[in-house]
Amino acid sequence: MELVSSKFISLREIGKDEHWLQKWIVDDPSRLGLGPVRIVNHELRQYGSRGGRLDILAYRADLDTYYEIEVMLGECDSDHGFRTLDYWARERLRHPNARHVAVLIAEDLSGRYKTVIEKLPQFLPFIGIELKTLCLEHSADLATTLFTKVAQSDDLIAGTPDEPSGQKDESGPRDEEWWKGEYGEAFVQIVKELVRFCGENVGPSRLDFSAQSYVSLKKGRRCWLPMWPRKDGVYVYIPGGPGGAEDRPSDFFAKVREVLAPLGLEPSWTYKYNAGANPIAFPIPNQHIKNSAIGDILRQAYEYA
Repeated sequence: MELVSSKFISLREIGKDEHWLQKWIVDDPSRLGLGPVRIVNHELRQYGSRGGRLDILAYRADLDTYYEIEVMLGECDSDHGFRTLDYWARERLRHPNARHVAVLIAEDLSGRYKTVIEKLPQFLPFIGIELKTLCLEHSADLATTLFTKVAQSDDLIAGTPDEPSGQKDESGPRDEEWWKGEYGEAFVQIVKELVRFCGENVGPSRLDFSAQSYVSLKKGRRCWLPMWPRKDGVYVYIPGGPGGAEDRPSDFFAKVREVLAPLGLEPSWTYKYNAGANPIAFPIPNQHIKNSAIGDILRQAYEYA
């Protein structure tokens, strides 16, 4: 395979506009990475004859979820950002019994509104997707696109199931009885034991059974400790603390690895999980749920949440 040089460019530089981008997504919605969605409508008029058009309305049947999608070229601006939320709110009124997710796609989400884009998923169902275009230096004019989720609400499923491989991902409502039926009374008791431990030693949290593939502890609306069933305990993801990148773990990760080593546990740095908000993953076996070292890690992670 030949390796060629490349550089990031804007879609406008190669003669593409916003209408082209909309059509390109509509032609193959799998490009969004939102799983098996179908396009319900595009350029959907929201205000009768007074203008206001939702760029793309998509629907995922297995989750009974609508995605209100606004796309733009260049850096995210307040106009497109607010319109995304406006269209999301209006579609909720049209289909009140389904779930709705606001989706903003732009070439640059790292500018002035970076902070609000990162914080918004803590308060409502929102996904921010950054689109990059990579131009390849080749004998033929070639370019490709890269979608990256930079913000996503904790309890959303997007694309492939957001759980460690080998676990179930069946759609449907989740509550305590569902988890008991699927994974047994023992798993729920393990979760509750960990919840009690965190309540007494870490900080106040709310237990939530409603996510599709895990049980979670929430600090406000922030899912700081998702827990997947394991034969002898749970598997968790925790906040990574300040610093860190996809190929460079944070200082907190190094501390977690050092603390877990005597217990025979190895953490992993999974930066893609939850848009980088919960990148540190490791198992907690039953016998270590009340371990003081585990408690120290969870206390620090709770502060970072």
